[in-house]
Amino acid sequence: MKSSARVRNTFLVALAAMVCGFASTSFAAFTPVFSAKIYDLKDKSKLMFNYKNEVEVTDGKKVALTTITDLEGKVVVIETTTFKVENGVEKLVSFEQDQKQLGAVGKLEVVDGKVNFTYTKDGSTKTSDEKAENNLVVTATVVAYLQQNWQTIASGGTVKTRLGVVDRRETVGFNYYKESERDVNGAKAWVVKMKPTSMIISAIVDPLRFTFTPDGKRLVELEGRTAPKVMKDGKYKDFDGYTVYEYAEDKPKAAEVPLTPATAPQSKPAKKK
Repeated sequence: MKSSARVRNTFLVALAAMVCGFASTSFAAFTPVFSAKIYDLKDKSKLMFNYKNEVEVTDGKKVALTTITDLEGKVVVIETTTFKVENGVEKLVSFEQDQKQLGAVGKLEVVDGKVNFTYTKDGSTKTSDEKAENNLVVTATVVAYLQQNWQTIASGGTVKTRLGVVDRRETVGFNYYKESERDVNGAKAWVVKMKPTSMIISAIVDPLRFTFTPDGKRLVELEGRTAPKVMKDGKYKDFDGYTVYEYAEDKPKAAEVPLTPATAPQSKPAKKK
């Protein structure tokens, strides 16, 4: 029982924050890409955490930064994903998750065809390595990988990945496929199910469900395990969330915001001669 519980907990951590589809657009300094509200999955009206994603692109390098905060503004999780950019092609260099609630830092680095893992918690550091497969993803690149292989999803096929799990210091197989269609705010959307390839893990880990626009270009919602924890009975425990996304490109620019009577420039009365 203890072994089963340990496996369940470590794999549930791996399913956190599957939310970052990064476009190939170049940015100057850290630029907001999207934000999100994370609600309780059992009570979708109960806001629990806020989420934001930003990217920075410099010569030959791209860094994606994910920050999750509680309702008081305290940072609970930071994820940093670094890419090498050559001829417009992005290659994963490293992924680091700083889980501040647990005081744990996990890192994955891709070097010479290998995935090197480091995980530090309670003053103890453990390492491991394995071969880097072509379908290697981390939590911050799952959505982008699905978008790159959307034709497979659209045709009823299955996309396969090896997810880097920093706290287990290994990669784990997952399958993704279209499960159903539904309406979101009056618009059609597709639900993509994420399920472990291992029957043992599948029996103890609830699948995640990604809701995309039918063309796959945008993640709308995510249901399932998230990176932050919640405090229960004096301990931090896993949290299943309902995450709703808002994209920076949809927000009106300052010049596009209509002027209200309170903000519109007021004409000054003519001076009396």
